[in-house]
Amino acid sequence: MKKTKILMATGMFFLAGMMFTACGAETTEAEVQEQTAEKTVYQCPMDCEDGKTYDEPGQCPVCEMDIKEVKS
Repeated sequence: MKKTKILMATGMFFLAGMMFTACGAETTEAEVQEQTAEKTVYQCPMDCEDGKTYDEPGQCPVCEMDIKEVKS
């Protein structure tokens, strides 16, 4: 009888732990898309800064050429 109570208490503790840890691992669809979405990257066509990239188009601070979008 005592072993049965211990076994049931252990099983309930295990199931409760599984419920709380499983709920924390959910990600929303928007988070998944954000993680997999490719960002547009811009770079100087002369590569003056040895591969430095930018998030927005503009002018290269070294040679003042227009920064172009990098094709993947």
